[in-house]
Amino acid sequence: MSDLEAKIRLEVRFDLLREVIASYRMRLQEMEVEVVELFAANQLPAIADCISEQQRISRLIRNLERFISEWESADATGISHETKREQMNT
Repeated sequence: MSDLEAKIRLEVRFDLLREVIASYRMRLQEMEVEVVELFAANQLPAIADCISEQQRISRLIRNLERFISEWESADATGISHETKREQMNT
């Protein structure tokens, strides 16, 4: 596999992660409506569960966004094995 092919595959993976984030954001919007409906039905335990799930999804979104911003930069997309090889040869 060429360096260009590897870079394209990596970019596709970041795009897929962005799609996952977008689906999580849509789910959070749906959950907001669910919380209102649960509140109207006075389902306090279900509201607590829903809010807990919203917090979990929000953490996942933050972590994925942090991962993308850290690893998508041009400097971080390449993997260098030179340092490891140098250590092994000494």
